[in-house]
Amino acid sequence: MHALIFALAAHAAWTPDPTAPRETVPAEYRWKLGDLYPDAAAWEADRKRVLGRLDELDGCRGSLGEPRELERCLGLVTELRVAVNRLALYANLAEAVAMTDPEAARRATLGRDLVGELSRRTDFLRVEIPRIPERRLERAYRRQPGLAPYRVMIGEIRRRGDHVLGEEAERVLGLLGDNLWATVDLNEIVAPPEAAFQGMIADLDLPTIHDEQGAEVQLTLSNYGRWRASSDREVRREAVQGLFGTLRKNQHVFAATLAGQAQTDVALARARGYDTAIEAYLDREDVDVAVVENLVDTVEGHLDALHRYVALRKKVLGLDEVHFYDMYVPLVPDLDRRIPYDEARLVVEAALAPLGEEYGQVLAEGMDPKNGWVDVYPHADKLSGAFCASAWGAHPYVLLNHQDRLYDTSTLAHEFGHAMHAWLSMQDQPPATASASTFLAETASTVNEALLLDYLLADAKTDEERMFLLNERLEQIKGTIYRQTMLTAFEWQVHRFVEEGTPITAELLDETWRGLVSRYYGPDYVLDEDDGMEWAYIPHLYYKYYVYTYATGLSSGLALARRVREGGPEARDAYLAMLRAGSSRPPLDLLRSAGVDMATPEPIETALGVFEDTLAELEVLVEMRQERARGGEPEAPTP
Repeated sequence: MHALIFALAAHAAWTPDPTAPRETVPAEYRWKLGDLYPDAAAWEADRKRVLGRLDELDGCRGSLGEPRELERCLGLVTELRVAVNRLALYANLAEAVAMTDPEAARRATLGRDLVGELSRRTDFLRVEIPRIPERRLERAYRRQPGLAPYRVMIGEIRRRGDHVLGEEAERVLGLLGDNLWATVDLNEIVAPPEAAFQGMIADLDLPTIHDEQGAEVQLTLSNYGRWRASSDREVRREAVQGLFGTLRKNQHVFAATLAGQAQTDVALARARGYDTAIEAYLDREDVDVAVVENLVDTVEGHLDALHRYVALRKKVLGLDEVHFYDMYVPLVPDLDRRIPYDEARLVVEAALAPLGEEYGQVLAEGMDPKNGWVDVYPHADKLSGAFCASAWGAHPYVLLNHQDRLYDTSTLAHEFGHAMHAWLSMQDQPPATASASTFLAETASTVNEALLLDYLLADAKTDEERMFLLNERLEQIKGTIYRQTMLTAFEWQVHRFVEEGTPITAELLDETWRGLVSRYYGPDYVLDEDDGMEWAYIPHLYYKYYVYTYATGLSSGLALARRVREGGPEARDAYLAMLRAGSSRPPLDLLRSAGVDMATPEPIETALGVFEDTLAELEVLVEMRQERARGGEPEAPTP
């Protein structure tokens, strides 16, 4: 498998081109939305059918105290949720590959509107279910076995019953876009401020820059990551300053948009009797605010290692100063790391073999582009980045922007962690408990990333390869634990500004971001004039306290990957059982069942210990390489 990773083998079937029209990408590398609906006309017909069925819910109001009616109505609600989620999934996926197509945008809006309408039409559930006396509910469970699939749903509604308002107030909050009772991931519900953000990003007028040969190229959000990591410092500087400078020109509208999102979050939380927005959004997941406080406090207590890493970058790259545009260039830039997609999926299959034969078979099927799960390559008008989305009863869908880098192989493993989590959960759980908690959303993805890096490190044949991969591990932890915790701190502070009555301006956000970056990256890091605008293009800041799950996810993921790797079939099966459990138990309990307790500092400290150990090994290898360059013969490091 080594040759597949580091040698340039067969030519890829398609050379990635972020500026190419979608129709030029071979059809087999585009996902198959026909598995959801044959075409847009069929989607529209089903939308009208489902919209017409919403009136059936009116017959459920005021009847939930009767066991048979409770079962009937929860069955109807679940059936409609499955149908609406499928409609929204199709529309969102179609828009993601045609970002400036007005028809795709119209369907996506209609899909989101339908999600919101269903939420509003089912607000009576959270009003009536908490009012059912406990004894009557227990009798209903005994007499009406068909209620069993809805027991968790009922329990969750009753757990949050103190934050339910009267029927009229619930109706009004629904009309205003309340998302605290949404039954889909909040990052799939595009609130008006996020829709405005997406429009601004789609219309962002980025400049042309120069590649390593001096030729002009159009900077896009799809190719930005590539140019930001260029070995040519001038290329990466021009790319970063091109993006940040463009964001600066639009700073006030970006600031007003993010402020609008935070103000909405705080208003919805206060309307339901929560003191803070973070308390409201974490309670939705049955996670205490202390878990996020523990994350931020633990990470910020271990910033010395991150400062050492910045200093190592300065040393290895031979720089007088480290800037943002120096933070993504590989420290070992001379490896041939080109991995076309069809090779990348073979690497991922091999790396995830410890998860067992059944997992591997479904993984291979999903990653094979001819099966329609994945949209592989970048093209014009395609959403940047990567994501996985699913709806009960359909296979998951994965959007990539694969450009043949090792980073893209890691992204493939990450997104198929999401896909396999969704798939396994849907095989074992009914629709009511098939969706995993947001708190666990990033666990499976980061387990996959950890296993991939373990596999690649074990396969490294030279010090140069090992150095490169050690740096990849440092980058993974830097980007997923340190950076996402920094984003969490920023998001938390923005909401605090609203809660304290502090006006949010572009200048305040710039100052806040710069302060966090300076504290996290330390004395060897130099901030440039527009670095304080980086927050403005990060979509996750609109996802309502989602980014912390990346950090908790990798912390738990590293621990779970170690257990899978070293604990044998029992540890693997406990992990897979957690994935299959969906949301049938509280997320912290599910993690504990697999052997990890995120209510304590231990998993985070363990993950940061991996960072420190990896950094120490890389520092030794760097010193050996520099000693060789000076003509010495250093001792080999202790294994």
